Amino acid sequence: MANEKKSNKPEVTPNYEQILYTPDRVQHWVNGELTLQQLTAISGPEMLQMAITGFRMYEHGRYSEAKMIFHGLVTLNPKESYFLTALGAVYLAEEDLDEAKRFLDLSIQVNPKELAAFVNRGEVQLRQGKVLEAAQDFTKVVELDPEAKDPLTMRAKVLAAAALETLESTQNKDNSKVQDKSKVQDKSKVQDKSKVQDKSKVQDKSKVQDKSKVQDKSKVEGQGQGQAVAVAMKKK
Repeated sequence: MANEKKSNKPEVTPNYEQILYTPDRVQHWVNGELTLQQLTAISGPEMLQMAITGFRMYEHGRYSEAKMIFHGLVTLNPKESYFLTALGAVYLAEEDLDEAKRFLDLSIQVNPKELAAFVNRGEVQLRQGKVLEAAQDFTKVVELDPEAKDPLTMRAKVLAAAALETLESTQNKDNSKVQDKSKVQDKSKVQDKSKVQDKSKVQDKSKVQDKSKVQDKSKVEGQGQGQAVAVAMKKK
């Protein structure tokens, strides 16, 4: 008996399924009053271990496995903002910006103080060209952590500077386009004015030529009439 080895296997509660999945508990889960984690009695440490595994997969670029783990964790507990943020970060790494933003939005809804969600969503919107929205997210990070105790706040400041630079560059381009358009319009006006003046000159020249023709014709007719009178006088 003394040499009998103790089993390291965890003890399993007899009939645990009947205890966990009672009609009342299942109904509470259906009503959203229990998470799937609570329904299945998965412990916090077990969830944490799965999250650590998912994060390692993410760090090593194994995004498919990371997504599968974090999707499972979100299914087990959709009220935990970290799982939603992590899933959004994986989609961001895959350049799937729409899905990344969707999960980051959900994370912020669950926890409006989730710094990582604001930083990542700001980066998503910056890549989407939504510079003002990105700047708002980065500003929110600084408001939540004014003393910059979290390293994410410094990242937010760096990205905010990039957003500001992009915004200024866009504004300068827009101003340049407006100036170029104004120059084109002014040039067009000058050309139009020149065309009007040229047309006026042509019309004036045409009038002078027409007047000259009339005068020449009048002289010819006058000469003809004079000759006719002279002939008539001779006949007499």
